[in-house]
Amino acid sequence: MLLTDAADGLAHRTTATWAEASRLPLCLLTGAMQGRRVLDELFAEAGVRPSPRVETDSVAALFAHVRTGRWAGIAPHTWLHVFGVPYGMRAVPMTEPARTVRVGLVANAREPGSVMARALTEVAHRTDVAAAVEHLPAAPGSQQ
Repeated sequence: MLLTDAADGLAHRTTATWAEASRLPLCLLTGAMQGRRVLDELFAEAGVRPSPRVETDSVAALFAHVRTGRWAGIAPHTWLHVFGVPYGMRAVPMTEPARTVRVGLVANAREPGSVMARALTEVAHRTDVAAAVEHLPAAPGSQQ
């Protein structure tokens, strides 16, 4: 999701392209992070290379910078459940190219097993995660 100022022209569209996002004053994760490597691959597929004004190694810091309104950011839509859409901003789905990234859980088969890993596995088996993510509520006072 592209997080951009509500006054920006892209904020009023149903989607934004990676090429369009590359021209914004961006705050992105650092190149050492897997999430940023995925973004860089998508920018490259679109034939562009972003020049972020700010880089951070924390999703929380990325949202804090974006929240100031000085920078746009790109984050998985699942993080909107945690941080919401910052006030005065819009979350716009990214396309051209579009990609989903699978996430897996690796657990040790050793006994005794991890209580947390077992609990997470049980919840994952009985939860339609994709449907839950699509219906996440906005944070109080935020705009979508």
